[in-house]
Amino acid sequence: MTALLEFWSSNAAELWRLFERHLFLVVVSTGFAVLMGVPAGIVAARRPRLGRPLLAFANLAQTIPSLALLGFLLPLPFIGGVGPRTALVALTLYALLPVIRTTVAGLATIDRPIRDAGIAMGMTSRQLLWMVELPLALPAIVAGVRVAAVIGVGTATIAAAIGAGGLGEYIFRGLSMVDSTMILAGVIAAAVLALLLDGLLAGLEHALKRGRSLRPVVLAAAAIAAALLVALVLPARTGPDQPIGVGSKNFTEQVLLGELLALTLESEGASVERRLNLGGTFICDRALRSGDIDVYVEYTGTAVSAIFHDEVPRDPADAFNTAREMYAAHGLTLFRPLGFNNTFAILVRGDDARRLGLRSIADLGRVAARWRPGFGYEFLQRADGYTGLVNAY
Repeated sequence: MTALLEFWSSNAAELWRLFERHLFLVVVSTGFAVLMGVPAGIVAARRPRLGRPLLAFANLAQTIPSLALLGFLLPLPFIGGVGPRTALVALTLYALLPVIRTTVAGLATIDRPIRDAGIAMGMTSRQLLWMVELPLALPAIVAGVRVAAVIGVGTATIAAAIGAGGLGEYIFRGLSMVDSTMILAGVIAAAVLALLLDGLLAGLEHALKRGRSLRPVVLAAAAIAAALLVALVLPARTGPDQPIGVGSKNFTEQVLLGELLALTLESEGASVERRLNLGGTFICDRALRSGDIDVYVEYTGTAVSAIFHDEVPRDPADAFNTAREMYAAHGLTLFRPLGFNNTFAILVRGDDARRLGLRSIADLGRVAARWRPGFGYEFLQRADGYTGLVNAY
């Protein structure tokens, strides 16, 4: 606990910045979900035939894993790209289901005599909705918003994988560095945020049950919608002095290489925007192709096998030339190597080596066909990894 408090104290400015971004992502996406979900819930309650497809869409959005959904949204125009816009769209989709369902449930629980009394007083359908049905259903709707907001706090941690910021940066950074203190710094801060939002919305729900006016809620929703629209339509970087976007994948080696690249560019007088710790090869490649980043460090073997799905040549020079030609065919440039070499290394526990009589790579190849040690997934699948080892020995 002492280490955690010391970490928060020494990184207070960064912690507050990440906390603010996390709050922004959750509040704006939940607000937009309310603006979309409440009307959809009203339609679903009044016109079940139209409501079923809406509920089916909201249910479908919940079934898509968050990182996969972010990957699908990245290449889309206007709403895609690295940064908060894509995260806001994904979080909004995840928040829709509880808002729609509680709106339907709140309207369904209104007694028929209450509606009949409003009609008998001469109310139109719109007046009945705004003056009778929605005020009575509002506590149930706010309960759904509470659920959506709390879910959003947890899901928003994944947004750090596409450069959207938030407390997930501490979690991803801690996982890559095997630093439990950093992981807890993000997790506990996110939990505190979830409790704060839940408490505030619980107070709003209680106030509404006491018969307060609907006007403040409508005004607050309008303000949130305006903030979302501003966030979505912010112009892209333009002009001759636009910074160079430097990206990296989400593990320590890549973050270091990305930082070295950024420092090198800055030493030459260039303005740099760092977008480090992105989700992985797929997300970095999509960000490069969409223009959200301008450069990142890639490995020739990974480029040929994972991005272009081709066989990696054995000779390093051939692998580099193959990767350069493939990138060029897609309008991208592969620069000369940095001088940093990343190759696979095979480590075997001493007990296993003695038990199996392993003293050389050839000895390992002799038993590799019947004994698979704890190879990483990428090494196990690639032709220049485990398969190449077996073929060579």
